[in-house]
Amino acid sequence: MNRSRTAVSFGRHAGLWIAASSLAGLAVGFGVSVFQGEGVERPILVISVLFANVVGLTAMVCSVWLFPRLRGRSGLLRFPLLVLALLSGAVLGSLAVLAAYPLFVFREPRLAVGVIALNSVLALVVGGVVLGYEEMRLRLQDALREMREVRLVEARLREEAARAELAALQARINPHFFFNTLNTISSVLDEDARTAEELLETFADLFRYAFDAADAAPVPLRDEIAFTKGYLRIEHVRFGDRLRVAWDVDPDSLAVRIPGLVLQPLVENAVGHGLAPRARGGRIDVSTRVDGEVLRIDVVDDGVGLSGDEGGLIRDGHGLGNIARRLHASYGTRAALTLGAGPDRVGASARLTLPVVPALPRSEVSAP
Repeated sequence: MNRSRTAVSFGRHAGLWIAASSLAGLAVGFGVSVFQGEGVERPILVISVLFANVVGLTAMVCSVWLFPRLRGRSGLLRFPLLVLALLSGAVLGSLAVLAAYPLFVFREPRLAVGVIALNSVLALVVGGVVLGYEEMRLRLQDALREMREVRLVEARLREEAARAELAALQARINPHFFFNTLNTISSVLDEDARTAEELLETFADLFRYAFDAADAAPVPLRDEIAFTKGYLRIEHVRFGDRLRVAWDVDPDSLAVRIPGLVLQPLVENAVGHGLAPRARGGRIDVSTRVDGEVLRIDVVDDGVGLSGDEGGLIRDGHGLGNIARRLHASYGTRAALTLGAGPDRVGASARLTLPVVPALPRSEVSAP
């Protein structure tokens, strides 16, 4: 395929050179004939076209093959070589003329020499213009190639930075959750070994899931729900009847893929900041809905509520801020985390809004 494209390109290039050279040769031939005042003579036209084509093809070879190989050399070496190549074309053209019309050359030597001399000067002028054009064209190609390389490097750097950010944010989430979980297990270890063993098994499952989700690949929502329910089993040991959870899951949402470890931190935030401060605890409602191409996940509690600066909680909050940044790294502006008061201004609500489409390539995600 590449060879055929190269052959077609070379053929098109040669055709343009032949056409341009033939027109230049005809112009010179007509000019010489008019200058002589003896009418247009066929040998003069043929000699001019033949000479112009030989010189033109020589200039084409210079521009396509010789000129690129001389780039980077000093001007003292490059310029004489280019002039020598063009003069060689003039010599070859003269030999071609002599071979094609020997009788005319010997019968009209001054006229033949005049035509050849004029074509030689024209060859040097046109060759210089063409080679100057080739110099600018090659420089433009180099500049475009360098721009493409710079953009590729920048895209790779952005991708690596996004991956590093996701990994760093993930690493900051996991220790926070596991530290609280280990505290819960240690609190029941002496009193109920059987329960502690079950909690350890649940903890092992959670640990395994968290490490599997740490590669930042999207996971089905059903896996996030199962992981969050495992976390709640551990928290139920700590809170008992003070912690009540209700689920309202849209079946169509279960297969939707989302970034790992975004649901559990919202529930953990509701438990720790909404219900834990109250002696009687409270209730958490978790619901999911698919509306067209948008997935909405709501976590609502009837706890102590928000302080009033929801934006500050997202910016400064450890878990919530990490979730917001991870959503931006995966989806850009197509996903959002919003906080607000619960129904009737009681408690707090957190909503995740995500597109039901694949995450953005890393190179297309802009900085937050």
